[in-house]
Amino acid sequence: MRGGLPSIVQVNVLSVNWEHMPRISEKSNCAIIKKGAEDMVSTLKLSDIISKWRDALQASTVIQSYCTTTYSQTPNIYVGINGKNPPANSKCPLIILYPGAKAEGLELEEYTYKLTVAWAIVQETTTTNDNITEYSGVAECDALGQLIYLELAELSAENPISEVHYSIEPVAYYPRFPGRMDITLKITPVNGYSIEY
Repeated sequence: MRGGLPSIVQVNVLSVNWEHMPRISEKSNCAIIKKGAEDMVSTLKLSDIISKWRDALQASTVIQSYCTTTYSQTPNIYVGINGKNPPANSKCPLIILYPGAKAEGLELEEYTYKLTVAWAIVQETTTTNDNITEYSGVAECDALGQLIYLELAELSAENPISEVHYSIEPVAYYPRFPGRMDITLKITPVNGYSIEY
């Protein structure tokens, strides 16, 4: 025993191949496995998420059937929109997808992606029973929004929707009834591997 340590635990540091050892991040205390000469950063494009959502909504038989039955046409889907010249009422029902922001990087244990889905229907019908008047567009807008939400929520079992802020506007744009969802995805990355969504 030398210096209080058994000789069996003495290691010849010159015999260790340090190039193949995991590098420890000073701030995160997590090992970052090197691939080749550089660390591979995990990242996911907002536009890739939007594209997957677009295709899922376009292929949704439930959404297509609801819009065809209720409005005699399938929904028009937009990725981005011209705010100075928005689609006319004749384009409704419509669904708009647009990315918002993301937070990624080696210092984060969890990545965050924020995206928005909007939709709108046109409905002038009202029903009155006794002293109760209902605008049919309120329930119809909510129904379409719920179908959109359920379709997106079931899209990725590994990375489900973490948070959604959902609203409809039943007053300001009559007879157009718009709705909006601000959606947050939270994904735990593994350094050195691409993010699949």
